[in-house]
Amino acid sequence: MIGGVIIDDETKSREVLKFLLKELEKDVVIIGEANSVKSGVEIIEELNPQVVFLDVEMLDGTGFNLLEELSNVDFKLIFITAYDSYAIQAFKYSAVDYILKPIDTDELENAVERAIQLIEDEISNDFQIKALLNNITHDSKKQIAVSSANKINIINEEDIVCLIADGNYTNVIVANQNKIVATKPLKYFNSVFDNQKDFFRISKSCIVNKRYISAFNKSTSSIELQNKMELEVSRRRKKDFIQELNLI
Repeated sequence: MIGGVIIDDETKSREVLKFLLKELEKDVVIIGEANSVKSGVEIIEELNPQVVFLDVEMLDGTGFNLLEELSNVDFKLIFITAYDSYAIQAFKYSAVDYILKPIDTDELENAVERAIQLIEDEISNDFQIKALLNNITHDSKKQIAVSSANKINIINEEDIVCLIADGNYTNVIVANQNKIVATKPLKYFNSVFDNQKDFFRISKSCIVNKRYISAFNKSTSSIELQNKMELEVSRRRKKDFIQELNLI
């Protein structure tokens, strides 16, 4: 069995989550609860849980404050939160699991299954947590966690040149000429970069960082990037692209 801890300042929320976890019949048993940042830190250090269900907003601080107080994050983390677009964007960038209140059973089951798999595979999420805390505390220099076949890559958002679909994978082209084959489809990254001003989807198969566009060829509807790559802008996206870049 996998030992879990719930940290949430609302008693009813903790009771609902315990009930739903029991209904799922997964190998997760709740071994402790806490209702604040202070008590949460204490119970994690005392019980050393394998998975933590963590609320974002609590009376004495946030779940992020709690993580900053821990000397070591060696558990799998699932955030439980009310809707907060800023926090959710940080979760997406850091590839950290989160579930919105009220809790959807299917989303909870998926998050728990991912946590169990990470525990069984002995995969650490320490780098993702560090990226998350960086993204929460800094308006610039955002970092994104990109999973490849055998590791999790932490990349500065500003270093991503473009992302190109490759079946169920995505080729992430980085400014230093490296290519990372991400184990996520392009639609995943489309949701991650949703409403991010520097990224634009020029076609069904490609998202570009506008900072790296050096030229637009009107006759061929293609762009040239600073790394000399040439990519076609789809007919469907051409008008929006021209407006986006204020081209005449």
